[in-house]
Amino acid sequence: MSNKSGGPSQMRHRPVERRQGITTAQIALVIGAVVVAVALLIVLNSSRLRRAAGVVFTYPTGVTQDGSPYKGAPEAPLKLELYSDFLCGHCADFANVLEAISKDYIETGKLQVIFRNFAFLTPESVRAAEASLCALDQSPASFWQYHDLLYASRGGGIAAYTTVRLKAYAQELGLDTQAFNRCLDSRAKAAQIQADLDAGRQAGVDGTPTWFLNDQKHVGAMSEGDLRQLLDSLLSK
Repeated sequence: MSNKSGGPSQMRHRPVERRQGITTAQIALVIGAVVVAVALLIVLNSSRLRRAAGVVFTYPTGVTQDGSPYKGAPEAPLKLELYSDFLCGHCADFANVLEAISKDYIETGKLQVIFRNFAFLTPESVRAAEASLCALDQSPASFWQYHDLLYASRGGGIAAYTTVRLKAYAQELGLDTQAFNRCLDSRAKAAQIQADLDAGRQAGVDGTPTWFLNDQKHVGAMSEGDLRQLLDSLLSK
């Protein structure tokens, strides 16, 4: 088809860009950064492992009638029921807050914390939740150690929650790895994790962390100072 000007059709060609290859120096830089990152992750995980494995519980730990792990005296005047996902950043923050107030409230018999899995973010969330209950099979204290290590490992991203890593955490904590691995591989806790999720939704939970303090619903993490103020206000009544 000829153009209206009578001249030949013209096609515009973009100049071909010359691709620059990756230099040896750039490769070395990338490899160096990866090595540093891996080394840093190993160091961080080592310190986190020491903290988790070295926990000595000076307060009661146990399991509720519906199978949920708790820490703190069952007769405590304050009960905090926490719905949480192990891959949730705000959940990890709130776990740190609860640890910070533990000496003044949990260890003194003022507060009992009941943990309920609400694993909804990713498939890794579900696997981590199942793994936590496999640890619970061995003892409530094992659950809380495993719980702490799962949250502390969030810096490793999704890779920190593969089946290989979940099994490695159990070994690092000195759990019975044969029993743990058998539990995790068989998906023995899948039905319970789904039941916990369904129960949470029936209770009005649609995100994490969601927690009920003496049946009063709260959504999201709270700072240490604000939580202390809230607990003290309830204790004074």
